[in-house]
Amino acid sequence: LIYDESQPSNGIYLVVRGRVKTSVPTEDGSQTVIEIFAAEDFFGESGLLNLQHRGESATALENTALMSWSTAEIEEQVDRQPKLGVALIQTLVERCLDFEERLQSFALDKTPERIMRALLRFAHRFGSRGEDGAVRIPPMTHQLISEYVGTSREIVTFQMNRLRQDGFISYSRRGIEVRVEALADHLRRITEPQLWRIAG
Repeated sequence: LIYDESQPSNGIYLVVRGRVKTSVPTEDGSQTVIEIFAAEDFFGESGLLNLQHRGESATALENTALMSWSTAEIEEQVDRQPKLGVALIQTLVERCLDFEERLQSFALDKTPERIMRALLRFAHRFGSRGEDGAVRIPPMTHQLISEYVGTSREIVTFQMNRLRQDGFISYSRRGIEVRVEALADHLRRITEPQLWRIAG
């Protein structure tokens, strides 16, 4: 545990090595994963707001090394280097736009489409392309994916098995391999008729 409601973030963290998830609790006691961060990502920006009540927590998913700066240190750096403040704002705006896309997916997509979008997003953010063209994502449990897309672990397991049978992914304890182009084309074929019906 890096921080939680009882010991909230008081600044910004940078992932040097490893992966971190940020999450918030739901009314039924489960967790909703807000985001997953890897090397060179920063998180904990809610600490800059000095809010009294924050439900967000951050947890390392594996052996992780971090750097951190307090709110006061960030403000001092921005005063000395205004371009740093601009870069920070740009990154946060990009993150907000990304959250908008995820909210739209929650509103419009069914669970299978949300899972496919999550896999494509993870492949883009964390993946490394292999010689066979597939993109390898570091290991992720079905529970973690379910908390990210807002469904149960059992449904994620069912959909992951289905995607594996169809040849879009393969996975083991070493990671998930995604055939990105094929999966993206499949997702496009599924969702375009739905968007046409909504527009019509």
